[in-house]
Amino acid sequence: MKTLPEKYYLTHFFELLRYIEQTSLHLLNHEQRAKLDAFRALDEQSQCLLVRVINRKRLFVCHADLEYSEITDYNAAFKALYDAGWLTFAKHFQLPTLLLHELSKPQLQALVAEQDLPSPPVKSAKKANWLEFVTAHFDSFDISQSELFGRYFTSEFNNDFEYLLFLFFGKATGVFAQFSMRDLGVMDTRGDRAQTNAHFDDLQEAQSAFYYSRLYSDLKTMTEQAAMETANTLISELAVPVVGQLAQTKFDHLCYKLANLVADKNMRLSESLLVLSGHPSAQEKYIRLLYSQGEHERCVQQIEKVIASPSDEKLLFFAEDFYRLKFTKKRTSALTDMLRESGPQLFLDEAYKGDVEQGLVNQYARQGVNAFHCENMLWRALFCLSFWHELFEDSRNAFSNEFESTPKCIKDNTFYRVFEAEIEQRLSTFNSNEALLNWLVKQASERFGTHCRMMPWQPDILTYLFEFAKHAPINAVCTHLRAMSKDFNNLKDGYPDLMVFEKEVKFVEVKAPGDSLRRNQLITIQKLIHSGFNVDVQSVEWRVSPEQPYVVVDIETTGGKKEHDKITEIAMIKIQNGQVIDQWQSLINPQRRVPKYITELTGIDNDMVADAPIFSEVIDDIDTFTRDAIFVAHNVNFDFGFIKAEFGRLERPFRRAKLCTVQLGRKWLPGHASYSLGKICHDLSIPLTGHHRAYNDAAATVALFNLINQKRIENN
Repeated sequence: MKTLPEKYYLTHFFELLRYIEQTSLHLLNHEQRAKLDAFRALDEQSQCLLVRVINRKRLFVCHADLEYSEITDYNAAFKALYDAGWLTFAKHFQLPTLLLHELSKPQLQALVAEQDLPSPPVKSAKKANWLEFVTAHFDSFDISQSELFGRYFTSEFNNDFEYLLFLFFGKATGVFAQFSMRDLGVMDTRGDRAQTNAHFDDLQEAQSAFYYSRLYSDLKTMTEQAAMETANTLISELAVPVVGQLAQTKFDHLCYKLANLVADKNMRLSESLLVLSGHPSAQEKYIRLLYSQGEHERCVQQIEKVIASPSDEKLLFFAEDFYRLKFTKKRTSALTDMLRESGPQLFLDEAYKGDVEQGLVNQYARQGVNAFHCENMLWRALFCLSFWHELFEDSRNAFSNEFESTPKCIKDNTFYRVFEAEIEQRLSTFNSNEALLNWLVKQASERFGTHCRMMPWQPDILTYLFEFAKHAPINAVCTHLRAMSKDFNNLKDGYPDLMVFEKEVKFVEVKAPGDSLRRNQLITIQKLIHSGFNVDVQSVEWRVSPEQPYVVVDIETTGGKKEHDKITEIAMIKIQNGQVIDQWQSLINPQRRVPKYITELTGIDNDMVADAPIFSEVIDDIDTFTRDAIFVAHNVNFDFGFIKAEFGRLERPFRRAKLCTVQLGRKWLPGHASYSLGKICHDLSIPLTGHHRAYNDAAATVALFNLINQKRIENN
């Protein structure tokens, strides 16, 4: 296990400083630059202590909590920092009441006793009651003589440290501990990246982004009163101007969140915040609010304003749909219309609950049609491989540091604006399916395995992508790639579940019972259709279909634990519409001795399996035989689990929908004392000779399953 060196905190802080000095000195004011110079002038012990203090999760630190092996002379280091003004005792801090919120209940009680306050809460009262009492009486405290306030101190360098981290990570959620997690191997980073790019252009932009990012983060712990005060401040006079895209984004989100927080107390204030916010959800809520208040003329004006200059694809869709619903004779939404036009329902067995897409893929396969479950990954891979250089290698889109995983222009949603010439030139080369395929294959072969959070390097996805490139309408591909480049944040997901190859490529969004299409899915689907793709929304109902094939499986093993024991025999019987259409069986050499008690139970001994094939020799037969069918067994998790474990040992996946005749029997054939295979077959007069041999048990399970399916079909 990796360990960290003794002074790793200080090492990481100097790493942070090197980044700031190389890329972001222009984002520091004169006072902050002077502080960094003063820090470098400190002796190493003082540096170690100060970094430990500012990295504490709480504002105030107690002397007793700072015992670290790298600080050999704590008192000298503390005195040097205190004398130089780096540290301040809580009793001298400008807002000493902030310490109260960090104290425990016993400490609050000790403080009350120390100050000899009258009528304190009962000892068993909650901490909140003690905190309220102490806060109410704080003006009468003599904290200069307080022993507790003398133990706690803080550093005003905390705020500067947060700002340095913000400049490094480009967001308020980056933490110093990420350096340690990287060194310990807990966090994956790209250590080969040169740290040469600042997140912000100038000081005013950085300070504005920092202010509103931190204010937005503070919402999580903000009291109701503080929220009201912040809201009033925002609509009256801004303490810090909103400069730059990140500051604007955080400001808009802040106003929207505050509007929701204060709505119950002050609707007029909430409405003012909605007007102030450019957040799409705020504008949508404002339109709905105007309509609910009967302000229909103003509502229409606001809708027209959004339609004339939409800031967001989802907001535009909402505005157009809301107008159609509320101000024309149209009574259904675009979402409802799309569902109505999706065609007749398809029927799938309930075994596909949780994996409905695979059920539809299997149904297409039975019709001789190739279908792939690719969803968002196909489109992300297409986008990344089409524009890999511009996304990940061009200096205009450079990552600021090794912790980043999303290119700057993607985070800012400015990819097309920055790279319009390159994007259009690339699209012009995609003048045929062959040209597109050649480009994608070239990019994939050159970059395969390169760290990329935006797309997975899964061979299946690349296979689907190359098939797509061969057959997709090339003009539609280019149109949609252009749309993704212009608005990747709104078109990075929501894509249909399946890609289907019939006469042409089409996409199918699967809607199972209880599912609903989200707005982002509808927007993406509409964008695909507008680009020139054929897209269907296919509704599915859980119902037993006579055409559904099932493979009834039984295995025998060397024991009951799939992690250690091995298969000795497999039998598989394929049925469709209640009739056996195929079967397969074989003894399996488990490559270990068969225990005596297993031989006594099954009749399978070591001599019988000595010349049988090992599992790796029949794995392809099992894979092919069970493909596109539902896996059925008595106590299915036993049989399925062993087969999946054998596949796993050979580093191959085994994924099938499955049904258990024990569970189904209890539901559809109730009233039996036992549902073990032998006893339920006896009760139902199902022949079962040679119990505990795979084929015999599988054949009996077929008869049992057919009885169950008759009941299931009757209740369709």
